[in-house]
Amino acid sequence: MDTKLATVEEDRRLIDHLGGPSKLAELLGYAKERGGVQRVHNWKERGIPPAVKLTRPDLFLRGLSQAAA
Repeated sequence: MDTKLATVEEDRRLIDHLGGPSKLAELLGYAKERGGVQRVHNWKERGIPPAVKLTRPDLFLRGLSQAAA
């Protein structure tokens, strides 16, 4: 499997695990009326942007932060 496709699939599962696009948009402070839910939903097809992952390692990089501890 292509690594980009694998990453997108992992991100898709993570978004679902965190409660779906609506819940994740809320956790990230993205306003629903400004397209926050749609923004997160798009990540299910494109992958979560690296800058977002680095901004919230508590949500997206749990495995890495636990391995470093």
